[in-house]
Amino acid sequence: MKADVPSGARDGRAARLSAVAFGTFGTGLVLAGVISIATGIPRQAYNLAPLAGPAAVGGRLGEISPLVAAALAAVVVASIVMMLATRRLRPAAAASELIALGAAIEVCVVGAIGRIGYAADGSVLLAGIFCLTGGAAVLMAGLLAALVSE
Repeated sequence: MKADVPSGARDGRAARLSAVAFGTFGTGLVLAGVISIATGIPRQAYNLAPLAGPAAVGGRLGEISPLVAAALAAVVVASIVMMLATRRLRPAAAASELIALGAAIEVCVVGAIGRIGYAADGSVLLAGIFCLTGGAAVLMAGLLAALVSE
């Protein structure tokens, strides 16, 4: 007979902590990149002036909606990471949610990069790369959460 072979990581606690670390890091990168782009810190950006107020948000919703979606996904990632860290969410459920949200962040950021234009000094591209790296870190957090064995 085949012996019961444990699946998952040898040390579930380490896999859980790694998933939490990657998720937190990814959330921070995505939010930093989105805030940088939305506030107009890259001042040389083509077709992207700083938001002047609530009326500017409504007028430029089509331009910034992928960024808003990426930021909201990052906030949801933060809540999932918190529940994973406090053991209020099963690792398998957290893994599937983190992978889906990481992919959504990647798609939203790639869609936004085409709409927000460019900057001569590359600062918009740098903020976009921050967001893409954050999405990849969230994907990795999902893969690590899948390794957690309880």
